Amino acid sequence: METFISAVMFTVVFGSVLFLAYVTTKFIGTRTNKIVKGKYIKIIETVNLGFDSRLHLVKAGEEFVLISTCGKNVQMLAKVKLEGYYSDEAEETENDFKFREIFSKYAQGFSKKMEGMSFFKAESGEKEQTGSVPVFNTNLNRLKKITASIASYKTEDGEEYTNEN
Repeated sequence: METFISAVMFTVVFGSVLFLAYVTTKFIGTRTNKIVKGKYIKIIETVNLGFDSRLHLVKAGEEFVLISTCGKNVQMLAKVKLEGYYSDEAEETENDFKFREIFSKYAQGFSKKMEGMSFFKAESGEKEQTGSVPVFNTNLNRLKKITASIASYKTEDGEEYTNEN
């Protein structure tokens, strides 16, 4: 009975910690996003050129400027005239952090990966048997074969073959 109560308490505490972490991350993310956004300056597009080299297309007021950043250096390259650019397009393509989409993508990938794994399946050539004991025995036999092959690398004195002189 005590173990059941401690398990329930553990689940409640763990869930509370996860919830607080989520709320804190959400709060800090939205606050940081508001601070980082400028009122008159926006980065329209960024292209990575290498490890730390990037090209940025920046909208400052009504002008577009192409700048280059490399390490701690920033250089203005040119003023750009873009025709057919609408500010609504920039608002639609903003990088918003969508936790649910990312989580569902990784959860689907994880479930597909788990379906493809055959850790607890019988070896090929044997019929898959129902119940966990035959599968366990098969895995135990495979483990014995692996340890036997490792043991064959040892000499009579009990020392392993090495590249040492």
